[in-house]
Amino acid sequence: MRVGVLAYLLQSRRDYRAAGVSVYTEQLLRNLSSAAPHLALTAFVPPDAPPLSAMAVRRAPISTHRSAVRIVWEQAAVPWLVRGQDVVHSTVNTLPLMAGRPTVLTIHDLSFLRFPDRLPPGRRAFLGAAVPVSARRATRVIAISESTKRDIVELLRVPEDRIRVVHQGVDARFRPGPSAVAGEYFGGRPYILHVGTLEPRKNIDLLVRAFSGLRRDGAPHVLALIGARGWMYEPLFHLVRSLGLEDHVRFLDYVPPDELPRWYNGADLFAYPSAYEGFGLPVLEAMACGVPTVTSNASSLGEVAGTAALTVEAGSDTDLRGAMARVLENPSLAANLRQSGLVRAREFTWEKTARRTAEVYEEAARG
Repeated sequence: MRVGVLAYLLQSRRDYRAAGVSVYTEQLLRNLSSAAPHLALTAFVPPDAPPLSAMAVRRAPISTHRSAVRIVWEQAAVPWLVRGQDVVHSTVNTLPLMAGRPTVLTIHDLSFLRFPDRLPPGRRAFLGAAVPVSARRATRVIAISESTKRDIVELLRVPEDRIRVVHQGVDARFRPGPSAVAGEYFGGRPYILHVGTLEPRKNIDLLVRAFSGLRRDGAPHVLALIGARGWMYEPLFHLVRSLGLEDHVRFLDYVPPDELPRWYNGADLFAYPSAYEGFGLPVLEAMACGVPTVTSNASSLGEVAGTAALTVEAGSDTDLRGAMARVLENPSLAANLRQSGLVRAREFTWEKTARRTAEVYEEAARG
C-alpha cells in the first residue's frame, strides 16, 4: 500500500519553534518504516526538513512554514502530487480538500474553539473554517488523546466511529541523567522548569504569580521558561517586571531539542499549568527524565500524567503555588513522583504510535 504523509510543518532540527506538532510529525516519520515495513511511504516535506531514511521524500520547492503559503500549496499543488498514493495522511489539522482518495487526518487540539479569545484573529478564522471541513471529509480522523476525541465529537460533529485515538510517545533520549545546567546558567541556583510556547492558554502568567509567592516564602529558585514567543505574550514580560522578578525569571527562547533532556534533568520541579492541551508532550518528557511534575487537571493532561504527577485546577495560582511548595519541601513526595513518572512514561512510545497509525491507514484504505 502506498501512503503519502503530508508533513509541511516539519521543521529543521535547528528550530525549536515548531513545538509539539513538528515533534509528532518527525517521530512518526522516523518510526513508521520499522513499525510497518509493508507500507510504501512517501513523505511530503518542506525544503529544509531534516533528513529522513527508509522512505521516499518529496521536498516542496518553496518554504511552507508561512501559513498563507502552506495553505495555497496544500490546496493547489498537493492534490496533483499525491495522485499515485493509495492513502494520504495529513499530520496537522487540515486536508487538501481535493485529494481524491482515502484520507487520514490528525487533529491535535481544538483550542481555536475552546479558547477563541486566546488566539490571533487570523489564525482563529482560518482554523475555524478549514478544520471542521477537513475533519468531516476525512476517511479516518486520528485524535492524539481521548480528550481531543471528545472535543471532535462534540464541537465538529464527526461520528465517533470514524475517530481513532493514537497517543504520542516519548523519545528514548528523555531519560534520567547528569545535568550541570544550574551551574552553567544560574550560578548554581536551583530552578523550576516550564517548556512550551509563550501563548495565553499555557497559563504561564499563573505560573509566574505562583512562583512569586514561592519567592516571598523564601524559595531560592529561578523559574526557567523554555519556548518560542508565540502570540499575545507581551503581558508576561510586563508581569515579571511588575512583580520585581527580572533577576529570577529567565526567558530562554531557544534550546536545541537534543539539549532539552539535560534541562529537564537539572530541574527540581517541572510545572505545566496549561488551560488546554491536545496531549501535553512536555509533561511526558519531564516524567521520562524523572523530574517531579505538577500540571493542571484540564483537558488531556490528567490522561497523560495519570497518578504520576500532582494535578491542580487550571485557573488557580494559589493551588499551583501550594502544589509546587509541597514538592519542593517534601523530599519523600518528590522521590515518589520521580519513580511513578518513570513508570508512567514507559507506557508511551513512538514505535507504538507509528504501529497504531499504520493500522488506521489500513482502515482508511478499506473504508
